[in-house]
Amino acid sequence: MIVVADPESILVVTQADHARLAAEMVRLFVDPEVALHPRRRELLDAIACHDDGWWEADAAPTLDPATGGPQDFRALSPAAREEIWTRGVERHAARSPYVAAMVAGHLVRLHESRRTAETAELGERLAARREELIEEGGLDRDALARDDRWLRVGDDLSLAAASGEPGFLASTGYRARLTRADGAVELALDPFPLAGSTRLELPARTIARRRHRDGVELGLALATARWQALVVRLAPL
Repeated sequence: MIVVADPESILVVTQADHARLAAEMVRLFVDPEVALHPRRRELLDAIACHDDGWWEADAAPTLDPATGGPQDFRALSPAAREEIWTRGVERHAARSPYVAAMVAGHLVRLHESRRTAETAELGERLAARREELIEEGGLDRDALARDDRWLRVGDDLSLAAASGEPGFLASTGYRARLTRADGAVELALDPFPLAGSTRLELPARTIARRRHRDGVELGLALATARWQALVVRLAPL
């Protein structure tokens, strides 16, 4: 769950909704590597599904003991991360080795960026599972590596939009500016990857910023919160 805390309220976005926004963004790219990709449908499917391991965790969010609110995805414990990441790969392994291998590669990359002695075994297992999926699907490793670029870019653009944090834009390869105001986020990019300015919507919920007694009380607050659309604008810088 992506958690954005303001002085009086907390905006929450599920990982699955963030991933779908990432795919919507990349779907609009005019770069021939995306627009004419021989496996375009599968590539976009992999981007849209890359956080599907979070379904269960986002349905029953963890209470952050420090704030009494929902726990942001970056505060995930190593044990919870292992469960969610493993589930995210296996959820799609039977129907599409390509999608599962893309998810595994994405997670291996994330793991390497935060590798510790405690999590080393998880990274090794994910890398080994990716190799199994490559063999099962007769996949091209070099092609998967090229495709991972688009998953990474879509992921970072969507995370920036959902969180309102420009730091996620640093590795996208674009000069970028992020502005957030009045229930909308604008990402201004150069070079601009779309044919023209575009308006997208990201499902989100807002709850009052207060300390909840336990996960049940937090769950009730989220269950009764009204769904809203966070407007995301993509425009040339």
